[in-house]
Amino acid sequence: MNLRRLKYFVKIVDIGSLTQAAEVLHIAQPALSQQVATLEGELDQQLLIRTKRGVTPTEAGKILYTHARTILRQCEQAQLAVNNVGHILSGQVSIGLAPGTAASAITMPLLQTVRNELPEVMVYLQESSGTILKISCSAVSWIWRYCTSGRRLPVSSASRC
Repeated sequence: MNLRRLKYFVKIVDIGSLTQAAEVLHIAQPALSQQVATLEGELDQQLLIRTKRGVTPTEAGKILYTHARTILRQCEQAQLAVNNVGHILSGQVSIGLAPGTAASAITMPLLQTVRNELPEVMVYLQESSGTILKISCSAVSWIWRYCTSGRRLPVSSASRC
């Protein structure tokens, strides 16, 4: 069993037709049929039921289809991960939050976004008064401080509140 045959098999099941799958895959239909026959021989199972209307997977075919999709997706993810070595943001970020500010309302959406889009970044939250956060700002990457003027100021401007 190899990845190319699994890719072919998944495409056939997705489309429901050997002929149309062959066109999409840019392979001759007899060659595609031979690839399916080889796969069926390797597994000693019939994988597709061929009819005049197209093909449908057998029970064994449905099981293989589920696993093949997972395998192909994992191969794509592995290739992407290897290609992105050195290009992915990773590391630790500390975020300081002053209690009673609007910052607490964005905490969960922020953490969910970071987890989904930057899985290699570890976020640490620190909740303290604005003064304590300013004192420890060398250990905090980003501070949300609510000033009496209602403006959000950068860390370097926090003393103007």
